[in-house]
Amino acid sequence: MTSRSRKALGGVGLLVALVTVPMVVLWPEFSALLQFLQAGTPPATPFAETRPPPAPDYGSPESWAALPDRPDDADVAPGQERDGQASAPVDVFFVHPTTSFSNKVWNAPLDDARAKDITDHDVLRNQASAFNACCRVYAPRYRQASLGSQEATPEEADKALALAYRDVRAAFEHYLRHQNHGRPFLLAAHSQGTLHALRLLEELITGKPLRRKLVAAYLVGMPIPTDVFTRTLPDLPLCASPEQTGCVISWNAIGPTADTRLFHVHLHRYPDGKKESIVGKALVCTNPITWRADETPGAREEHLGGVRFAMAAGAPPRLDRALVEARCREDGWLVITRPGPQAYRELLLGPDLYHVYDYSLFYMDVRENARARVTAFRQDEAPHQPLP
Repeated sequence: MTSRSRKALGGVGLLVALVTVPMVVLWPEFSALLQFLQAGTPPATPFAETRPPPAPDYGSPESWAALPDRPDDADVAPGQERDGQASAPVDVFFVHPTTSFSNKVWNAPLDDARAKDITDHDVLRNQASAFNACCRVYAPRYRQASLGSQEATPEEADKALALAYRDVRAAFEHYLRHQNHGRPFLLAAHSQGTLHALRLLEELITGKPLRRKLVAAYLVGMPIPTDVFTRTLPDLPLCASPEQTGCVISWNAIGPTADTRLFHVHLHRYPDGKKESIVGKALVCTNPITWRADETPGAREEHLGGVRFAMAAGAPPRLDRALVEARCREDGWLVITRPGPQAYRELLLGPDLYHVYDYSLFYMDVRENARARVTAFRQDEAPHQPLP
């Protein structure tokens, strides 16, 4: 596998580097992923010469990975926790990360069986379900940019990402028209999903009346330059305290020896069309133990707990309390101590890169923090506009 192919994967945010992998792995599709990484090639046919998969119909439940009024894997809860969607006063619109490892297509069709399996039984369980205590969970399927598309030139890869974003925007607009009914909402995402969610903030929320309904945005697993807030999100600050609302939260978990140059291929796209490297830029970092955007360390004893759901159904997993310490480094990376349980070390994406565990490592911290921000939002809104 070439140096270029390792780096190019960072455009979507899965940032895969081959390391020694234990026999127990995160996904049953690992063998397919390994084969792709060894090949390290983009789709053979140029993007312009391919026919994209059929567009989603967001009026159909089949175009959604999670909906609050039907059973799905966003309903799971660990330990003594319970799914609270039936009475939740707020929604969450969740945009999933890359789950298509193909290099045969630029954008994955919605009925891609492998991608659906990972989205439904891994991502919904280990990421989106963290919000089901406070919020009704809406998670669209979309024609995601496949992992293979990121082996292409930046110009070609951007075309696949743009198609994926069109779907995410269409899903969000459908949600607002038909499912939101004026309720407050959280925006949450990971990796490729964070790229799309950030564009939603820039194009549909900042400076618009909808901004007043945003409780918070959890944009995790993708380096975001801090100048985004002055250049494109002037009314959406970085969250600086655990109960602040109308603000943005982001982190990228690494260990102390991680080589973050794998992320340097990522060019941040600004709404004016200008693209700039993140190299040398200050990056956003929220500590998900302290919920502060500074270098104050989060102590192990303050860590509420990580959770790793298995892909197969089974007993709810235990909480791994006091799992790690965490500190936002000066350069904007969240540096954590090594988690002990094997469940968080089954498939590293490079030495000390904990990308796939960004949510799982802090699952209970996210769950409690989302509840706290929803409570604070409702208390602030109550005198002005009663909520359902």
